[in-house]
Amino acid sequence: MYSILSISSYIIAAIAGYAAGYQILIQIVPDYTFLHALGGAVVGLMFFPLMPLYPGITGGEWTLALICYFSIALGVIFGNLSKKQHS
Repeated sequence: MYSILSISSYIIAAIAGYAAGYQILIQIVPDYTFLHALGGAVVGLMFFPLMPLYPGITGGEWTLALICYFSIALGVIFGNLSKKQHS
């Protein structure tokens, strides 16, 4: 049960990171193509925990950062509880 909650929390964090990445993509390349979106998705996989910081620093929109980091923290907590439950 805890492992499912852990994975769900990480998925929510990744979605928040991708939402911030999409905001960055719209600002940088307003008329983006499929290749821009594909490149953004690849970069987003590597840097999804850092991407929500950009809207927070530049525009004061900290919601995505809070969702991302809180979800990562919950994922770690649920993952540790899952390991305790199995041992």
